[in-house]
Amino acid sequence: MTSSDLPQSCSPAPATHNGALPGVPPSGAIHAPVRVRDQGELIAGLPALIGFHPHGSLVLVSMGGESGKRVGLTLRVDLPPPEHEAELAAVAVRGLLLDDPAGAVVVVVGGAASPPGGAGLPHRRLAEHVGGALAEHGVEVHAVLWAESTAAGSPWRCYDSCGCAGVVPDAGSSAVLAAAVAGGQVVRGDRAALERLVAPADDERIRRREELLVLAVERELAGEPDLPDLAPVLTAIADAQAGRLELDDERVVRLAIALTAPAVRDAALLRCAGPDAAGAEHLWAALARETPDPEAAEPAALLAVSALLRGDGALANVALDRAEGAWPGHNLTGLLRLATQAGVRPAEVRAWLGACAGPRAGSTR
Repeated sequence: MTSSDLPQSCSPAPATHNGALPGVPPSGAIHAPVRVRDQGELIAGLPALIGFHPHGSLVLVSMGGESGKRVGLTLRVDLPPPEHEAELAAVAVRGLLLDDPAGAVVVVVGGAASPPGGAGLPHRRLAEHVGGALAEHGVEVHAVLWAESTAAGSPWRCYDSCGCAGVVPDAGSSAVLAAAVAGGQVVRGDRAALERLVAPADDERIRRREELLVLAVERELAGEPDLPDLAPVLTAIADAQAGRLELDDERVVRLAIALTAPAVRDAALLRCAGPDAAGAEHLWAALARETPDPEAAEPAALLAVSALLRGDGALANVALDRAEGAWPGHNLTGLLRLATQAGVRPAEVRAWLGACAGPRAGSTR
């Protein structure tokens, strides 16, 4: 996990932290205390906190814990057009308040700063709106920073009159990124890279499977419906866990039909945690790509659960976008969307799985 000690004066000061990051940050990858020494290192660590390198983004980092300097919820939104800056600032701050922060760091990523004597930093009004909204809610603003990007060598400066400035350090010297990589986390280049993990596969393949799904449903309606069968799902998870998963048309159709049965889907939810969690997450991502709509909503929602259990809010939101696009009004997706907006913690997701999925899981054969 990470922490930062950036006093209101913006002078660098180190701190440590070993708690869990709630909500958006991919917290499962960092397990040991990590020291963040200055503003540049905090900016370099943002990709580890949100799962990808932010571009054209407003990033808010919550500070709390006993010291008031433990990194908590990390929230990222796209930079808005000027006419919507005040509105977006209010929405972003409301989201951060879900973590009950004692303080916050605000980082604007993107745009070019003017040279000395020029007009100054870009998006200054947005930064002022965010800082003002935080102060109105009694949240201490430790720093309001601008960075051209999170890449090494990019310039950063402080919006305040303190004159703090520097360059983003090399990723190899970032304690946050190093801890994340050591924990197995993949930091992607941008949000689009996350979206490609769940984007529909080849159009022709998807259309072919859609026709096969329709035929399979018609055959089931014409005869005796099968009982919910979890076995194909468990076999596919085991194959994914062993690195031998193959998804041909027949298998995708069989899995899509199985996951539409509530009892099977609820039993599959339990596989998002435990020893087979990595295999289950791999399977859900593959099926989100390979399954036609609207059935793709089921594995996409399961992928969101897997991501939330790891604290990877970025992937969870991308998976929920895929599910909502495949099946508007999908019940589980709606529930999970509310959970992500509330900054749900991994432990809370585990408790929910135990409470609502367990009783129905035994009804599968």
